[in-house]
Amino acid sequence: MAFLDDYKSALLSEIHLTAFIDERLDEIFDYYSLSNYEVIIEDKLFFRNLPTYLSISELEFSKSKNETFLNLLLSTAVRLNEPFSFGYFLDILERQNLEKTKIIEASTIFMNCRNAIELIDGYPTLLNLLEESFLTQSDGRKEPLTVLLNYYATAIIHFAEFNEGRLAEIRSLLVESYKNSTKTFLQDSILEDALGLSINFEDNPYSELQGLIDTYLERGVVLAPFVQGYLLETGTAYADVITANNYNMNEIWSLNRELYNNLLHTDSIFRSLGRGTAVLTTEDQLITYVSQLGKMHFAKLRDAFEGLPNDLEKIHLFDWGSGQAPASKMFIDRFSSENIKSVTLIEPSQAALKRAALHVSKDTQVIRTINKDFDSLIDEDIVLAKTAGDLTVHIFSNVIDMDFFQLHSLIDLLRRNSSGLTYYVLVSPLISITKTQRLETFVEEISSNVNNELLLVDDKASGTWNRGWSKVIRVFKTEL
Repeated sequence: MAFLDDYKSALLSEIHLTAFIDERLDEIFDYYSLSNYEVIIEDKLFFRNLPTYLSISELEFSKSKNETFLNLLLSTAVRLNEPFSFGYFLDILERQNLEKTKIIEASTIFMNCRNAIELIDGYPTLLNLLEESFLTQSDGRKEPLTVLLNYYATAIIHFAEFNEGRLAEIRSLLVESYKNSTKTFLQDSILEDALGLSINFEDNPYSELQGLIDTYLERGVVLAPFVQGYLLETGTAYADVITANNYNMNEIWSLNRELYNNLLHTDSIFRSLGRGTAVLTTEDQLITYVSQLGKMHFAKLRDAFEGLPNDLEKIHLFDWGSGQAPASKMFIDRFSSENIKSVTLIEPSQAALKRAALHVSKDTQVIRTINKDFDSLIDEDIVLAKTAGDLTVHIFSNVIDMDFFQLHSLIDLLRRNSSGLTYYVLVSPLISITKTQRLETFVEEISSNVNNELLLVDDKASGTWNRGWSKVIRVFKTEL
């Protein structure tokens, strides 16, 4: 693999490693975040030897890219159950006075354990830290749950072969927490699946659990076939109401809020949204998403659009990870349907995509629906015939910070197919330096070697902005 060869060469000096991180952080993200267990375990010896390279400790950690790199190494050490590497990288983080997230604190509890008693005694603190992370720092329950599963994996490694009794004791702790729903982040069927695995050493429970984690995080998972062609919701009561009216986004929210008030079992429906990260499949999920999470997204988008010129026209609008198209609808409300030449909606959820097309159906005659995840996109999906004076606007609302797609491939796709004047609008919650760095890397890579201008940078931590929400906004333009 050329990437790994270049990576290993870069480790030979701090100068080369700094340059490698600076130029190829998107590929580093993809390698450490998206490789499944079978791939990453092949390079375990290489990872185990990383502490022998002085270049890592010599990095200038005031640079956010280098701090992000260190956090990726820490999370991978947990995943590979490499306590020495974890301790080495944690020592760098602490000596440099870098942010120690709740996820890292929680991981420290079991990565530093020397025996079963310490593993068991540390369990309540682990749960509390993961719950705090879920409530204040994570964009969903997958990250804290994955750490909890790695805690269980650590117990399996240490006790499955020679002390199954201790392993059963630790398993019982997890079973009790799951059944009693002692923490909100635990309410996910992945725990039931993990705890249902055999803990008999001969059944290879550690590899089985890692495979389950890969499936949960959609690493290397083949998704259900996507639907080609134009998708539009028709023949439903909701479609009839939208078609009969000319609603703006706020009125669509009010309609969904009214429908939400008539739903039953709203708590379980809301949990199924995964803080807005899940691929939606049901009518109840669609309604709950807009009514319960809509206002937060609207506020970020409203602020982001202030970074754009007021006189935009002849616009080809792309909505990436569109969901039900609140970003497109708000953009059209703000800049007028008369200035929109086309809307392209890209979304893996068929249910959400059909509703997205419905929401913008009265705003432009040219609507394209692309039912794919980002890694499945090809050039033909985003190529448009443009005429003189046309411009493109790409909106990425709450997607670039998420590590479910190959950032490097997305950047390459956009750079290959960009022409003329193009505006980019990126909004996300402010969660961690690693998440924010994905946005920074995107901006930097898309802007390189072309005329560009950064139009808006706006970061607000939780508790310092509207209703205690957080935001990361980047708006910039390029021109070829």
